[in-house]
Amino acid sequence: MIPTFTLPLGFLSLLAIPGLVAIYLLRTRSRRYPVSSLMLWVNQQQAREGGLRVERLQTPLLFFLELLAIILLALAIAAPIIRTTQGAIPLMVVLDDSFSMLAGVDETPRVRAIAALEEQLAPQGFNLFANRRYAVRYVLAGTEPQVLNEPARTADEAIDQLEAWRCLSPSADLGAAISFAAELGGQKTLMLVLTDEPPPQILGEDRMQWWAFGIPHSNMAFVNATRTVTDSGERCLLEITNLSPYVGSTELIVEVDDAGSESSSALLHQSVLEIDPRATRRIFLNLPPKTPPFRARIGEDSLGIDNTVRLLPQYRKPVLVDVRIQEPRLRSLIENALASTDRALSAKTGPQLLFLDETTVADDAAEAWSMRVITEPAASAYLGPFVIDFTHPLTEGLSLDGVVWGAGTREQFMGTPIITAGNVPLLTDTERFTGVHEIRLRLRPDLSTLQNSPNWPILMWNLLEWRASQTPGLERTNLRLGEVAVLTTKLGTTSVEVVSPDGGMLVQPIPDRTINFKAEAVGIYEIRASLDKYAFSSNALYQAESDLTDKATGRWGDWGDATLRWWGYQSFAWFFLLLAIGILTLHLFFVKRET
Repeated sequence: MIPTFTLPLGFLSLLAIPGLVAIYLLRTRSRRYPVSSLMLWVNQQQAREGGLRVERLQTPLLFFLELLAIILLALAIAAPIIRTTQGAIPLMVVLDDSFSMLAGVDETPRVRAIAALEEQLAPQGFNLFANRRYAVRYVLAGTEPQVLNEPARTADEAIDQLEAWRCLSPSADLGAAISFAAELGGQKTLMLVLTDEPPPQILGEDRMQWWAFGIPHSNMAFVNATRTVTDSGERCLLEITNLSPYVGSTELIVEVDDAGSESSSALLHQSVLEIDPRATRRIFLNLPPKTPPFRARIGEDSLGIDNTVRLLPQYRKPVLVDVRIQEPRLRSLIENALASTDRALSAKTGPQLLFLDETTVADDAAEAWSMRVITEPAASAYLGPFVIDFTHPLTEGLSLDGVVWGAGTREQFMGTPIITAGNVPLLTDTERFTGVHEIRLRLRPDLSTLQNSPNWPILMWNLLEWRASQTPGLERTNLRLGEVAVLTTKLGTTSVEVVSPDGGMLVQPIPDRTINFKAEAVGIYEIRASLDKYAFSSNALYQAESDLTDKATGRWGDWGDATLRWWGYQSFAWFFLLLAIGILTLHLFFVKRET
């Protein structure tokens, strides 16, 4: 393999060779002098350090060593390189996966970015990519960086892989994606960022280029949408923001989602909104009970993904409760607290939560949770300090300052302590292998003020919320794009089918009755668990991403011609330097030997 010299001017150092030859040509001639004795010249040597007279060139071994050292040093100065690989140049392309890349009427930034990349990868005329092969690999810049594919070896393969670039993330962390791509590709990898915004800092000639394809637009967008249950029906909140420096107007239409738009009964609300620059308009709607899923939409503009929201009914999952406590006062305290939560339904058969006294046995409800209230004769009134495990679901919002808690005095008590007074457990939790929880509450109402404080209904609310979260069903039915839907299934369910808004189906295994599924598209998802079906909606409600006023078009950074020209080559100067050092070491050895 023939090396290439990147610094040919380094061969000018060979001009030292005539100087070396001159040293050996100009030598000192000896003269004859008669002396009385040769005793002082036993080790007589002829001086060879040079002189002013020209004599016949003498070429001892030291001359050739010095000549060879000069040649080797000249070769090292000329910076020789050799080709170490014939493979493709690695190119990491960071793709902005946020939904602002879908903005535009005729062409979106995503479409323009794909066209620009395809033009650069195509070997047409004088092009940085001409006559070179690139191993293109994509990294999606969403809320978290994600590798899109294996390296593409051809331009057609690289363009085809961009079909998976959907631009449906609620945000794009470009900094994290660039760091991830640099770590994944290595030090010699070229970087290309495709986005719709300018770089945060000026880029010079380096391994990175930043291409932006954004265009500033005015935009009206939904930034918040909620649907809650009230005593008289439902209440809906819609927030619409004018992301523009000008006053804008749009028409708001709210209609039943599964009915035809031609039907007058499908229309729930219609109005024309005029919104000031950078202002938000809030619309409150009172809906009748059992209102079906509905859709709210505004007028079309440059970004369509945030012009429509779909909201499903948010059902409160009631908890079937059976209070089996015999003591009248304690029973009344529990029933009143449960009634204040509006989450409990009395059920004598098939209860999900039981309230028991110390001796009651509940063999008829093996899958029901239970709170066993224990009133011990030997008791004390504890004023605190109370130790509370705030990581437990039962303790959210509790504050026991100033509360008097009457309970037994035994320090050994069954279950994991949740609330203690010193070393005395007051509230404990025991989880069975089937997932059933048994809570033990030690309470003497005659010695306590707990039942008279807000902590008592809070404790009952937390218990009902915790139990409801473990019953089959979705935790929430209306999500933002990118949020996680949490579904609890029935016992024995091993897998579910998830149908996405575009009709695609995914079978998801369930190891422990709970499935977490990320909403990666806008629309209605359906989850099928055996004979049960659940649905949730996903909406693009992100003001920062809907704001298109700061988008830009341009190209920053430069890979540099040298980076592209000499990729795959490695410096070979070290080899000649090592040889020169070896020759000079041998030269020094012979000099010492002569002297």
